[in-house]
Amino acid sequence: MPNREVHKLISRLISGYECEKTHAVIDLPAKYFGKSHRILFHDPVSAFVIGYVCNGPEGAVSAIAHIVTDYLVTKYSKKV
Repeated sequence: MPNREVHKLISRLISGYECEKTHAVIDLPAKYFGKSHRILFHDPVSAFVIGYVCNGPEGAVSAIAHIVTDYLVTKYSKKV
């Protein structure tokens, strides 16, 4: 699972902003659900809304990148 710094770096590359609050809110359920936290906030609609509310249009783009990054890391780390 990518850490917050990875998410912030990707956000900075695609939007020019780290969107810290967006990533913190999307991963908030991890505190309670651990590795299963992606059952909440990791669908495109929820992530987009969270990102937009937290950081505007840049946050919305960063939120989508967040869930795509999580998906790709999970998918390809199991195959290595």
